[in-house]
Amino acid sequence: MKISKPVMYFLVVISFFAFNIIAQEIDDEPDPFDIPMTDSPIQSDEIPMNLVEDYREDTLGDERANQKERKDKIYIKGKATVVDGDTITIGNTKIRFSGIDAPESYYYGLTQYCERPNGKIWACGKKATAALKKLIGKNEVECTDEGEDKYGRTLSICYANGVDLQSEMVRTGMAVAYIRYSTRYEEEMIEAMVNRAGIWSGDFLDPEDWRRQNRKRD
Repeated sequence: MKISKPVMYFLVVISFFAFNIIAQEIDDEPDPFDIPMTDSPIQSDEIPMNLVEDYREDTLGDERANQKERKDKIYIKGKATVVDGDTITIGNTKIRFSGIDAPESYYYGLTQYCERPNGKIWACGKKATAALKKLIGKNEVECTDEGEDKYGRTLSICYANGVDLQSEMVRTGMAVAYIRYSTRYEEEMIEAMVNRAGIWSGDFLDPEDWRRQNRKRD
């Protein structure tokens, strides 16, 4: 069956208009990717992202790292006398190391003991004091001023010959990181635990718990 030219032209025109109508309907449909950025729940005004608490938890690790990288301002400097594993005096200033807690060498006349893997008992309190003395040697000690504790001691981060004394005491297992007050030396404590260094080689009572048990009562 032959189709005449007029009929063929008519069919072509009809097809052309039909195609344009369909194309127009498609164009009128909303583009699923053409959504304003302000409609995103992440960027919504209902969820502000400019507050510290909104991202503090995610950046806590970086915050700890930056805490150590910051240059501490030195306020106290001089020859130190070691009182125990976390306490020294410089001149008339009694200084308690901030962020760590060491076994007690002389607490109401008592010394803290720890247990080695073979069951033998050793005077970890006196060893911690000796370790700090060796760490300082004849070097001058430089300390920050972090305020005072309830006993009137100056809380400080102290250095000798460029070495962070608190960090070394914790890393060698001669003190624990005082997590309740600061996470500054948490990584050093984990290292000591893994290496079973110092007091971590056996059993011991946390210095704070030991003091609680041996506190002098009237």
